[in-house]
Amino acid sequence: MSNKPASTKPASTVLLILGKETGPFARGQYNQGLFDAAVETLSPNHTVLTTVIEDGYDIAEEIDKFKQADTVIYQYPVFWFMMPASLKEYMDTVFQYGAFFDFKDGPYGGGGLMTGRKVMLSTTWNAPAEAFGDPAVFFGGQTPSEVLAPMRKAHAYCGFIELPHFSCHDVVKAPDFPADRARLVRHLHEVFGGAGVQAA
Repeated sequence: MSNKPASTKPASTVLLILGKETGPFARGQYNQGLFDAAVETLSPNHTVLTTVIEDGYDIAEEIDKFKQADTVIYQYPVFWFMMPASLKEYMDTVFQYGAFFDFKDGPYGGGGLMTGRKVMLSTTWNAPAEAFGDPAVFFGGQTPSEVLAPMRKAHAYCGFIELPHFSCHDVVKAPDFPADRARLVRHLHEVFGGAGVQAA
């Protein structure tokens, strides 16, 4: 029997990106709390890199983080059914030609340079959960992931593979942060496997 100690090599490298915007109406606390929970959950068994967009960033350093990462997780509020403006600007400046995508012969969307990497969206919504999945209500039967198609397609264009996404709902009128935090931890446990996350 070998007496060698068990390997302590991290399971993978995860880049966590926080896209909150702090203002008079939206303080960003919900998304900050979920971001902190993800960092705490994943750090024991993964190399965790982080970016808080509103704190500022260096473009070259961000590109390097993406190249290091096996998985990228975005935590952000949905503003007008889209990402916050600061997150859009981040992507506009960081997702550069030659680093994230290239123009090659072949079908449109086949030039992604981030192939093999995975992406997860963790979002907060004012919309309640019952607004989704029913053709008779506002979103016409769409799921939250389907509403976020532009964000998902941007990453597919760069070669990312989607992981199951996560969403919190009715966070303005009926917030329940402890329950949403617990759901996120369970979601990470399911996606990354029990050996890859810290128990709740």
